[in-house]
Amino acid sequence: MHEPASPTTSKLQYFNRDQGWIQVHERPCPFHSQTFLDTMQEMVLNPNYNTSWILRADILLDSRSDDISEELSCCSLLKEEERTYVLAPEFEMRGFVRSRTVVRRFIPRNPQRDKATNQTCLFFEERVEDRVLGNLKTLVVYIAHAASTEELPYYLPAVKGVAFLYEETPGPIEELESIQKISIHYLLFTPSTIESPGMTTRLERTALRLMDRIIKVGNGSIRGYEKKVHHDLVVPRERSQDTYLKLRVRHAKRLMDSWVEKTDPKKHVFEDILIAAFLIELWEDMYRSGKGEFPGFVDIGCGNGVLVDILLREGYKGYGFDARRRMTWKIFERETQECLSEKVLIPWVLGDEMIKAAALAEAEAEGIKQLRIAAEENLQLEGGIMAGIHDGRFQEGTFIISNHADELTGWTPLLAKASNSPFLIIPCCSHDLSGDKHRHKSTVIKTGAVENVDKLGTRIGTISSEYASLVEWTATIAQDVGYVVEREVMRIPSTRNIGLIGRKCGDGEMSVGEVLEREGGGVGWADKAFALRRMQLQKGHG
Repeated sequence: MHEPASPTTSKLQYFNRDQGWIQVHERPCPFHSQTFLDTMQEMVLNPNYNTSWILRADILLDSRSDDISEELSCCSLLKEEERTYVLAPEFEMRGFVRSRTVVRRFIPRNPQRDKATNQTCLFFEERVEDRVLGNLKTLVVYIAHAASTEELPYYLPAVKGVAFLYEETPGPIEELESIQKISIHYLLFTPSTIESPGMTTRLERTALRLMDRIIKVGNGSIRGYEKKVHHDLVVPRERSQDTYLKLRVRHAKRLMDSWVEKTDPKKHVFEDILIAAFLIELWEDMYRSGKGEFPGFVDIGCGNGVLVDILLREGYKGYGFDARRRMTWKIFERETQECLSEKVLIPWVLGDEMIKAAALAEAEAEGIKQLRIAAEENLQLEGGIMAGIHDGRFQEGTFIISNHADELTGWTPLLAKASNSPFLIIPCCSHDLSGDKHRHKSTVIKTGAVENVDKLGTRIGTISSEYASLVEWTATIAQDVGYVVEREVMRIPSTRNIGLIGRKCGDGEMSVGEVLEREGGGVGWADKAFALRRMQLQKGHG
């Protein structure tokens, strides 16, 4: 563990003015200048990796021109008074030339608490004519768009500038290797004095964390690190996050303030807001661009109903059902409550004979009059005519949401195909089509089963983890009946975060019936479903 060094007068004598830079931290590093520059670019583009207070950074300007005045004049995203921070004549340096100028806007994770703010990032290279043989210097400087600490949000260090200096010098002749080190420097808004030192423990710790991050990313780069998980392949990050921030303002407080479950409201509320934001932007691409009217949604296994409530309030028609009513349902307005129902799913594709046998057996064993009458008088069970049973028939094109729906996960692509419907599946716990818990065998990923499968977080080939096997099993069922499955690593607070999207479907290699038969025919599903429904009737919920 590296402790922050005591602040000293900075070695940044290259600046044209004596501005009072303070060196805060210095550390040897095992990589060369290009790795340093690549690392700093990663840090500039993704500040959210350094702190959870920041959602992302939007790039307002990225120029490699020596004279950015013309580009700056065309940048409508910057206010006139902010352009001086970008030109930054006082940050020009002797012996160095500016090679790149980036202006980024920090988007806070909680805009009700923190404000967005801009920052200029300057990349400098040493002038060729000023280089000393065997020595190399590179510098990156962050400039706050603020005149005082009071103008800065909490998530940024309360300084005018932060500088990262990379230096490479020759090592001992016998070792034939260079020595590299990085130092971090602050420019305070008010010059540091004995009476007012300016430096705080928080600023020192911030420098230490930044240094740790640089070394970690740089080391990963030289070791051949490749990002294993790629987000935002289906919906761009900026769109989903912007929508998330709007939904958070509109829905988070009211939902958390009225929470009646024993579970943590933050996890459930924010997770469902994130999923709602993704769906809204996905539907924007599918339906709002002259491609047809939104057909409505159904959330099967809707749980606490929060996702249904948010989508309904945002103007999307739909409904949800679950085998068990939740206490949360009663906190919603009447319009939402009318769109939530307690129903057990018995898919019609199981066939009349299997469903009839299960219904009669349940009625005979338990003597439940309601089930006996329904089974005897309406053996077809069409249209969910038996109270509390949903037969899995949906209006054609209805968008099916299957979010951590457990036993319903594998059924989702089959029911979607039968209704010619698109879907979003976020698998969770592993079951088979009989409703039993089941660990699916490790499989070899089929070419084309999942788009961009190499970015799933597992390498192409055998999938060994239980969750990855569940994801592939579900994707394969969907592919076999004709879906082109897209995959998104959802930005939700859950390790079960793979989203499978089926919005394109053609003729499959197998029919729904053939896949069902291959997967065991769903034997036992109807019996378990009727038994579950019986328990609900006995509790007086049905």
